[in-house]
Amino acid sequence: MFYQLKIAEEKDLGKLSGFVEKAGVSSEGFESLIDYFVMMENGENEIVACIGVEPNNENGLLRSLVVSDKLKQAHILTLFQSIQTLAEQKGIKNLFLVTNKEASVQFLSLMGFKEIERIAIPNQLLTLEHIRGSLEDENAKIMVKSS
Repeated sequence: MFYQLKIAEEKDLGKLSGFVEKAGVSSEGFESLIDYFVMMENGENEIVACIGVEPNNENGLLRSLVVSDKLKQAHILTLFQSIQTLAEQKGIKNLFLVTNKEASVQFLSLMGFKEIERIAIPNQLLTLEHIRGSLEDENAKIMVKSS
């Protein structure tokens, strides 16, 4: 199957919000972040994956990763490479993420993310509601990749 990556635009807002909400992920704040999202669409222009980055000075928080079960690991890798490129273009130097899945930690480590202690999270990043909510899970792991 053919898949295409694209940076989300305002016209994609409803479709993108519906896609992530169907997966049980919050779309709060998407209106102001729409051009910080990368979407992967199939040949019928249906979203099959997305990821966004919420900027905070030169830091960014990866968020709203939703991936269809039809995609292979190579597609997910391409999605991550695309969001990293977008973040760099927007002046973001450090990409942070929060995960509670051990399998994700291994995959992300291969892509250059390093696990850090909670104490190492920049204070300004802790002002983002999304990270505060994610850190409520005691199994949450924080990772960062610097450009």
